[in-house]
Amino acid sequence: MNLKDLKILSGIAIAFLLISLFVFFNSLSGLKAAKQEILVKDFDQLLTDLSIIKLTNQNFQTVIEKKDNHWILTSHDNFPANSEILRKFFYNLREARIISLKTSKKNLHYKLGLSEESKIRIDLNNKEGKSLESFDLGVFNYLVGGTYLKKIDQDQSYLVSANLGTDAEGFHWMSPYLINIGPDQVKKISIMRPFKKPIILDQVDGELLELVSPSEKTIDEYVLNDVVGNLQSIESEGYILREDLKSKSPILKTEYKFSNNSSLKIDFFQIDSEIFMTLDFINIPSNLPPFEKEISDSFEGNQFEISSNALLQFAFQVNKMNYDNLNIELEDIN
Repeated sequence: MNLKDLKILSGIAIAFLLISLFVFFNSLSGLKAAKQEILVKDFDQLLTDLSIIKLTNQNFQTVIEKKDNHWILTSHDNFPANSEILRKFFYNLREARIISLKTSKKNLHYKLGLSEESKIRIDLNNKEGKSLESFDLGVFNYLVGGTYLKKIDQDQSYLVSANLGTDAEGFHWMSPYLINIGPDQVKKISIMRPFKKPIILDQVDGELLELVSPSEKTIDEYVLNDVVGNLQSIESEGYILREDLKSKSPILKTEYKFSNNSSLKIDFFQIDSEIFMTLDFINIPSNLPPFEKEISDSFEGNQFEISSNALLQFAFQVNKMNYDNLNIELEDIN
């Protein structure tokens, strides 16, 4: 090979190198631009106009609507929506940026969770039902920290830089909070069960609760603590309408009287293997703060918190422990 040929080959190699560098840096520039592309262009305006959120998959549909500035699940008997879950959903939607394009081949959508069997369709509508935004959600990729999605009726899929993973099943969007009432607030408890003597715990000389009936029995100290503290941080695990209980009898009734002169009647029902309770308050003090859906996780002992959910006419599914703590067996006095 002579010097002339060598120069020609060198020139060609340099040209290829320059072209490769141009393509590389151009692709980086394109990726950077893609990262800066906002999924929802004018999120603040969307949030102002938004009145209906509809989530649909192959098995479920949940509709959340704004009524009198409160979000409720109109698909689930107007049960209050979980404001914490909604805030997280709105925040992630606002922060979502398109990272990169993915496949536009329908036969590969299943790999991204965008098949008909796996995807969740999200419709964001105004109060007239007009679409503001709509897209299909796939899975969240934990390795890259992004969610796969595509526009409705389009095959092109994207990876966006936010965890938009959600659920079309209604319970995911429900507010679970009910009550959080500490043992220091309780001054009397009555427990009634079919075919058994009532159990009455009352304060003696304004001090600690003691078993006063049946008088021939005694109660273990640990069991007593469970009974008195049973109203702390109770959350709903589901609900049914009270009218669905018309043919059923309570398996246990209890009444709590509190130091602020209010009282609470709770009826427990068993449906299959699940426990449901109804809550009925009497003489709630007017000086309590306005009721909100959320309650704290305080265990100070003197807390008296009632979620606005607990005032609704539902029967709430609760942890079986809340029933077991009251379905107690007393001991004979030696």
